[in-house]
Amino acid sequence: MSHEFSTQPQDELRPGQPANHSLPPLAPLELINDASPEQQRDAAEDESQYPRGLTKFLIIASVTLVYVLTSMDSSIVSVVVPSLTDEFHTIRDVGWYSAAYRLCVCSFQFMFGKLYKTYPPKKIFLSSVVFFMVGSIVCATAKKSAVFVLGRAVCGFAASAIMAGGLTLLVLCLPMRKRPLYTGIVGGVSGVSGVASPMLGGAIVDGLGWRWCFWICLPLGFITLLALSFCLPNTKSKQKLTWRERLSQMDPIGTLCFVASLTCLFLALSWAGSRYAWRSPLIIGLLVASGVLLGLFGLDQWWKGETATLPPRIFKNRSVLSGFTYTMFCNSASMVVLYYLPTYFQFVRGKTAAQSGYYQIPAIAGDIIGVILQSTGVTLVGYYTPFMWAGTILMPLLAGLLTTIKTRTALVNVLVMTGFFGFSGGIGFLSPQSAVQMALPKEDASIGLSIIVFAEQFGAALFVSAAQNVFQTRLAGNLHDMAPSLNTTSIESAGLTDLRNLVTPEDVKDVLNAVDQSVAQTWYMAVALSCLTIIGSATMDWRSVKEKKS
Repeated sequence: MSHEFSTQPQDELRPGQPANHSLPPLAPLELINDASPEQQRDAAEDESQYPRGLTKFLIIASVTLVYVLTSMDSSIVSVVVPSLTDEFHTIRDVGWYSAAYRLCVCSFQFMFGKLYKTYPPKKIFLSSVVFFMVGSIVCATAKKSAVFVLGRAVCGFAASAIMAGGLTLLVLCLPMRKRPLYTGIVGGVSGVSGVASPMLGGAIVDGLGWRWCFWICLPLGFITLLALSFCLPNTKSKQKLTWRERLSQMDPIGTLCFVASLTCLFLALSWAGSRYAWRSPLIIGLLVASGVLLGLFGLDQWWKGETATLPPRIFKNRSVLSGFTYTMFCNSASMVVLYYLPTYFQFVRGKTAAQSGYYQIPAIAGDIIGVILQSTGVTLVGYYTPFMWAGTILMPLLAGLLTTIKTRTALVNVLVMTGFFGFSGGIGFLSPQSAVQMALPKEDASIGLSIIVFAEQFGAALFVSAAQNVFQTRLAGNLHDMAPSLNTTSIESAGLTDLRNLVTPEDVKDVLNAVDQSVAQTWYMAVALSCLTIIGSATMDWRSVKEKKS
């Protein structure tokens, strides 16, 4: 149910697009083409310059296939987490299996946007597909948890380039008037793949093993490379810049400060309270370093002004800030719940990996219904802020209900609650996209949308990592109380399934109750995050999209 990829203008929303498994974020237009909007439209009228027939079909099909791979890769991991803990005999790094990927996706998004502007898009995009395949190989062959995390980071780095470059390739092969249609087709297919990936991943884990969830990327990636190598035109950048000017436009200092700041923050949240005390010098040092590096990034952006990666003028806009806040907390709450649903179904309920994927359908279906209702409602009434308020009211209530789930709770009740929670996450999620387009001039709207996309990635990466800290800490405490025979060392060095083998048959029920309680306590974070969406709802402007039409 990732809300990662909802960057379409409000009147182009795809009915049924799930918020958590959908279209990869597209690069801002001004990061792709130096021409003004008027010049782009004039150039698009000459359709003879674009590929036709089989060439155009192969380009679009290849882009779609790559988007399917990134969409599946971002959501399939949650299903294989229990298998990973059994394989690596540790639960310490569970949060990083998702956070490492998302950290790299959001950290390098803007850098790759400038790379596509400065260098030939074909070379960068093909290189990104190769990197993605390399990351998949690292994950599939990993013998240690740390190596798997490294593979996830490589995949995230490559996915950032793929997401930033998808629109570039559509610009190369499609005239302006046809881009919305084909963008919707590409997004629809990748959205369906995102929905299906938990079920597909569960079937692969049960039938072939978890490693095949990553091996399947290789033949698909190779087909994409082959098609794009022959079909994509060899375009050159319109900018005539020296190497020094190109390096400056990539903003290496700002990017380095930004990536380092996020890394320090994620490490601190992942380790604090579990490996190290909150007051330990290491945790304090990481938090201080994160703040200092983020401040340096801010100074870098202020110094560059309108040429910055994130122009301060846009980020300070009220609707952009409100949308950023709502999107970050809304998507984070959804991801914290969804990330631990497979763990609950597989370990506590004893379901297979494939079944745990099927049991996520209600949450995804609820999200789809919420998205459809919101997009239809905004089209009819014009106002988008009321739907944000609906999400702010419903999400905390339903997240709170999820924390009451016990091992004896009827399975149908669990599925109903997750379905309604998915609905509460989808009902207001797309409103910030409408707000940004209303609040900013046309030439700035795409940058505003990229900020909202970053909020989706950043929030999910940050709070899933923090949720792992909560889960690990509470699991150790609950097992200590309910199964005293287990010590902290044995817990950290065992997979979830292995915990059953470390206790007597009489104590298995206590272990199940401990894991169940730990998952519920981790979902308290989702309750808190849902409550924080009120900041975005309360500060958002009340405007109607019909004002723009008039």
